Amino acid sequence: MNRHSSHGETTSFHALVLGGGGPVGASWMATLVNGLVSAGVPLPEADVVLGTSAGAVVGSWLTMSPENLAAVPGHMRERAARHAGTAQAGQGDKALLRRMAAAHGNDPRAIGRAALAAIPPISAEQAEGLWKSALPDGPWPDRLGIFAVDTDTGTARQWTAQDGIPLPVAVACSTAAPGAAPPVAVGDSVWVDGGVRSGTNADLLVGDGPGRVLIMAPIPSPNLAREEAILTERGHSVRVIVSDSFITKPSDALDPNFIDTAIAAGTKQTADLAAKLAQWWQS
Repeated sequence: MNRHSSHGETTSFHALVLGGGGPVGASWMATLVNGLVSAGVPLPEADVVLGTSAGAVVGSWLTMSPENLAAVPGHMRERAARHAGTAQAGQGDKALLRRMAAAHGNDPRAIGRAALAAIPPISAEQAEGLWKSALPDGPWPDRLGIFAVDTDTGTARQWTAQDGIPLPVAVACSTAAPGAAPPVAVGDSVWVDGGVRSGTNADLLVGDGPGRVLIMAPIPSPNLAREEAILTERGHSVRVIVSDSFITKPSDALDPNFIDTAIAAGTKQTADLAAKLAQWWQS
């Protein structure tokens, strides 16, 4: 599904906001983005690409190696299998993510503390080793921002190339889903999944507006309508694409059995949306 809102006619920049959704959501987004690019939507030319959790992975591939986006679901299949293995070994618990959300609601700080209690944090060096092989090689693009949440304050931070940490470390921070992946210690703080604050963190977009903003959300967030309204009020023209409802609970996003379903959904939505999005993005 997609929807749009707009305010004003003049746009000066293009932004792509990619939300969280685990390996399954990343597979859907990568398939959708790759299909849209192949259909003539020049998403690799976006001035700003913001990624939260799964979106950090897809954003990295889009900005650094867009010709290889089709390889992302394969990497995510391996990642999902690893999540399943650590859960079976008692090092993570997918059901814990559901319990945390129910117990702490929308309190990122409380969820961060619970995440620390569930799985011990790892170092930046360990985090880099976990993600380096699943990301493209090369320098971190200046236009790519990646969100993670500080477990001490509960606030989100946008990591960029200017922060001086390796890209795989930032991706590890952004994808550290409570109860499923270890928090990451960077500097004086410990970081967890950027989705703890918001599924997309779209309201944190800063740009030389008004602009065109395309949001992709593998998992519909309660904050999504509010964030769309905020961007529209700032004068942006906004489109939101939400996945077909193949992710019905948080653990589905980590389940390798849903990867093929995600690919099929992304392929179908590409066919449904490509022409209209191409016209909007380039108008």
